[in-house]
Amino acid sequence: MDVRRFGAFVAECRREQGLTQAELAARLHVTDKAVSRWERGVGFPDIQTLEPLAAALEISVLELLRSERIPSGEVAKEAADGVVLDALRAAHLQRRQERRRTLYVLGAAAGLAALVLLLDSVDWRWDAVLFTALGVWLPLFCMFGFLALLGYGIWRKRAGKAHGRTLWAACACLLFLLLFLGAFVLAGALGLGPVAG
Repeated sequence: MDVRRFGAFVAECRREQGLTQAELAARLHVTDKAVSRWERGVGFPDIQTLEPLAAALEISVLELLRSERIPSGEVAKEAADGVVLDALRAAHLQRRQERRRTLYVLGAAAGLAALVLLLDSVDWRWDAVLFTALGVWLPLFCMFGFLALLGYGIWRKRAGKAHGRTLWAACACLLFLLLFLGAFVLAGALGLGPVAG
């Protein structure tokens, strides 16, 4: 199911009915921004919205899912099954993308909160911030990242899913951790550690 083709078809049918995006949104009890997203090919409507959307556009659900008019007559069962499966796959992909975006936003918020806490805990002194970030937080992040990615990669391998990139990312975290530890050992051997005040 092509999201752009779907959006163009919805826009075409909406115009044929003489509806604005806001009017269509009001009939479906969604926002006009949601209708705009569908028409621009940014996303699909929820499964529960498909039937009311088709009714508002005066087309069948099958026509909506296929993103084309179907001539009168019988539709082969296999064609209908294929369209429904495509729609379910598209909805599944959309949910995965939304979950991923949510995790990115939460991760960015957690990182920002951690940065503010770090700055506050070292009285906003940049030398202490740099030392704490590079000497403590980054190695801890690499260590926990390595363990988490290794466990996730092993789980994916046992589940029969692609796991190569996950294990490579785990190895990259381990490499960074070893580089940090090596740098601190070398700095200590050369007497370049922080000077006590």
